[in-house]
Amino acid sequence: MSSVFRTSYTQDPETVTNDKLKEITGQRKWQTVDIKITEEDLKENIWFLNDAVVLRQSREGVPLMTTSAIYGPIHKDNKVVLTPGEGTGVSVLPKDATEIPLIDQLEALARNAKTPKEGNAVTVNSNWVSSNNGGRLPNLDPSANVFGQTGSLYVNELAVIFPVMDPSHPDYEETLAFYGGKLLKPAEPFYMGFKDTLFGMEYDTSLPDYIRNYAMSPIGGGGMFVEHHPFPHIFLPKPNENGKVFCEAKVTLGRKIEVIDPEKDNPKIIFTTFRVPADGSALVIKPSTIHNDSFTNGKLAVFVANTPADTVAFRQTAPFTNIVVKDNEAQIEKPKY
Repeated sequence: MSSVFRTSYTQDPETVTNDKLKEITGQRKWQTVDIKITEEDLKENIWFLNDAVVLRQSREGVPLMTTSAIYGPIHKDNKVVLTPGEGTGVSVLPKDATEIPLIDQLEALARNAKTPKEGNAVTVNSNWVSSNNGGRLPNLDPSANVFGQTGSLYVNELAVIFPVMDPSHPDYEETLAFYGGKLLKPAEPFYMGFKDTLFGMEYDTSLPDYIRNYAMSPIGGGGMFVEHHPFPHIFLPKPNENGKVFCEAKVTLGRKIEVIDPEKDNPKIIFTTFRVPADGSALVIKPSTIHNDSFTNGKLAVFVANTPADTVAFRQTAPFTNIVVKDNEAQIEKPKY
């Protein structure tokens, strides 16, 4: 989602008074936010959360994506169950001393998984160049990359087609495991085991033309992007209710292929897009998994932490073939004798 534009990764030392809190949450971008967390958690984390609350709009000022709610938090020692629609959206459970962190389970899944079967993934010849290594894209909307500057993923392909897998596909869980991911069932308890606090930021991308007029715009979001960061992600679609669909969630995951000889082998990334059911289920991925959720339509809660991230946008690098070398002498008319 590239959802949190951070200028700093430490809390502002300024004490948050009630008046200051009222001033911050009185901004236009906060007007659509349903604050499910406690006032204490809001106050203690207001600088990070203020960065996480975004309003992406067209050049004419028309809202295209809004922040619709804040859930949680999930603290580092918490065993929890996600409860969308109830309380803070996160219920804390008693934790066993022998509880295996979900992050360890996800790492093991990725370590032991086989390469996805043909048709379940696409392999892309691509070179990841971070913004701080010379790949920075200029002139993007300031709120486009919520983690800072956007780099470039130079793709040597004429086209990239991501296969989409439904939860009913027999290879869904096996393919998801390859990327260090798992589908949490509704009300499935887990102990994340992450060192920092995670907050669930719900974003609404159901407003008209978000994909076309913002996400894929060269002066908006800059086109298709992927990112990775040192915290685990949880993608929780707002559940259907009384037949009403609030979210059609699609999350794209990627994994770099280890190159044996960098001088001979081109860098490659394998990608698959996964649908996430809107029944209270959530898709969770391990830290540093490459991902994108831009093609979600509706209200999706994305659990995030206060860390840096590495974000890159797809840029084509296919050779330019329409080149002609013309001999200027051939164009000079010779004198007649």
